[in-house]
Amino acid sequence: AAGTPEALAKVEGSHTGRYLSRILSGAVAGSCRKSSVVPLRFAQDDGEELARAAEEPARYHANGNRHAIHIHGAREHNLKDISLTIPRDQMVVITGLSGSGKSTVAFDILFAEGQRRFLDSMSPYARQFVEQLEKPDVDLVEGVPPSVAIEQRVTRGGGKSTVATVTEVYHFLRLLFAKTGTQFCPDCDLPVEKQSVAAIVRQLETAVKRGPLKVLAPLVKARKGFHTDVARWADRQGFDTLFVDGQLIPVSQFRKLERFKEHTIDVVVGAIDAKRILKARNLVQRALDIGRGTAHLLDSKHRLTVMSTEMSCPGCGRAFEELDPRLFSFNSPHGACEECGGFGEIWDRDKQTGAEDTGDSVLENELAAERESEWIDEEEAVPCPACHGSRLNPIARHVRLHGHTIDNFTALSAGEALQLIGKLRFRGNQKTVADDLVPEISQRLRFMQNVGLGYLALGRSAKTLSGGESQRIRLAAQLGSNLRGVLYVLDEPTIGLHPRDNVRLLETLTALRQKGNSLVIVEHDEETMRRADHIIDLGPGAGVHGGEVVVQGTLAEIEKHGGSETGRCLKNPLCHPTRTERRSLGEVEQWIEIHGARAHNLKNVEVRFPVGRLSVITGISGSGKSTLMRSVLLPAVKEALKNKRGAQRELNSTVSGAEFFETVYEVDQSPIGKTSRSTPATYIKVFDEIRKLYGQLPVSRVRGYSASRFSFNTEGGRCETCAGQGAIKL
Repeated sequence: AAGTPEALAKVEGSHTGRYLSRILSGAVAGSCRKSSVVPLRFAQDDGEELARAAEEPARYHANGNRHAIHIHGAREHNLKDISLTIPRDQMVVITGLSGSGKSTVAFDILFAEGQRRFLDSMSPYARQFVEQLEKPDVDLVEGVPPSVAIEQRVTRGGGKSTVATVTEVYHFLRLLFAKTGTQFCPDCDLPVEKQSVAAIVRQLETAVKRGPLKVLAPLVKARKGFHTDVARWADRQGFDTLFVDGQLIPVSQFRKLERFKEHTIDVVVGAIDAKRILKARNLVQRALDIGRGTAHLLDSKHRLTVMSTEMSCPGCGRAFEELDPRLFSFNSPHGACEECGGFGEIWDRDKQTGAEDTGDSVLENELAAERESEWIDEEEAVPCPACHGSRLNPIARHVRLHGHTIDNFTALSAGEALQLIGKLRFRGNQKTVADDLVPEISQRLRFMQNVGLGYLALGRSAKTLSGGESQRIRLAAQLGSNLRGVLYVLDEPTIGLHPRDNVRLLETLTALRQKGNSLVIVEHDEETMRRADHIIDLGPGAGVHGGEVVVQGTLAEIEKHGGSETGRCLKNPLCHPTRTERRSLGEVEQWIEIHGARAHNLKNVEVRFPVGRLSVITGISGSGKSTLMRSVLLPAVKEALKNKRGAQRELNSTVSGAEFFETVYEVDQSPIGKTSRSTPATYIKVFDEIRKLYGQLPVSRVRGYSASRFSFNTEGGRCETCAGQGAIKL
């Protein structure tokens, strides 16, 4: 029964209804009053107190504002004991001079506190797997929701991460191909079809002539668990042998398996050789019944052959397992190309790292390859000759959906894939599945277009994306997650974005806010500030001269404030004094020239740069700016300086003018600190000079101290309690 208490009280078959009927009629209350039951009076008093408490506003909603985040007494980094009120469910921009404390407020306080409180609601067991941020130096933060940070940095995704996996498009693609795709034979290129038991028996009769075989029925395929129930079932059914992870094990000797490791288990239905060929049909039929249309043949060398009544090639008779989403995952041994391990490219590991597959498990070897792929020079890697860069094994590459394989799909750009997915039509049971999956794929592809990334190929490696592209990819992924009530903290999302695409990004941020989320954006972009609901201007200067709230409010309030440098610039935009001054290029004699650049989307580009002058590469998102600089100019000059020829030289055709340079450096958006001990002083090498200075002091010479004595990276100079870290992790 369901309904109001009065309606429920009228339902005869409900025990709750009978009790409610007595309550509503006053029978229970009346009997209690007659017997003067004290607990009831206490319960009534408590109820009145609770009712009064519910009417009072919650204490943590400061100033009576229930829809705001309140920060009290923030002293993190250079913040000077500031207090802030940040409205929720709005787009809030934090601006100010560089070093004024914007990122401290946004990331070190809001994001850190939101994440910390969310993690505190989890069990200690769950928290041990998540690295928690340090608690900020602040008196109180009220009303902060769970937070998500989308920073401006180069992605640190694994070597196998792609645009499709980061946005979760690939997750739904794998499901779509597994449920609606058609398996083709890699050898004959024919679609698989059903096969009779008689045909399977004929194949068995042919195979048994080469040696005795065991007929197996699959029970468990790559599933984690102890699987003791499987052994008990086999014992009850009268079977005496199991084939567990490649080993024949008597049922009586079966021990529970490792719980968190994948296991594959078959039951041995029987054995057959040339002398006992007559019982082949009975064994095959029973194995197919147990395996639900699939059986395995095991030869003396423990090699398995699949036999199937549902999925067999009409040309060669080869049988295939039922399609599984893991078959299309290059992060799984079920789908990854055996040659490249799912990376899509190969390199000489022995030559570059001295590494070999000597780990105790597939996982150890996989992790080793993953670590190496992060730093191995991309110029040394070549597309895998087996999978041609698709990362998948032949079986996965021969599953087709309306004539398209999954690697065909990921080779498309987001815009092209959106058009293709919109043209697909499904019928019957396939339509039922596709009706749930296709909208998920389409909306994620559409979000990519909305943030100006429709040009990115879905199969492109995530580590090749620029910092801005990486940030917008994560933004598109968050849009696809359809979360509500979340605080999104963004770090200058408009950096590197062409003005044409800026409007589309702002519309995307507006859509994120309209879903019921709060946005806090660290930004200097004028258009973003004009679209914001609320602006917080920090300053007035940088470093020790900043850390204060100059003004906060609407755009009009910021412009009216006389002490706000941001307000003055918004009201009266400045004109750079040297903007009209240009040095003539007519007197430039030295140029660096590149001919026939064809990397990525560059189409035989001819370009030259004046030596000793400032050059800017610009264009809309996806036009090839980063490709020209990072994949063409930089490696071409490096190769010319090293006086060697390689893959990039062939790609770029020719380069001239590199002889005018001694060396070349790339300043990108990668974090500069390689270890937790890195500081600004060590990075710019000034700390080396400071250590040398202290090492030359008279007292240092008397005690025999060298410059290394003043290093926190070596024994003798560093604090041994924290090993030079400056903090102890509990």
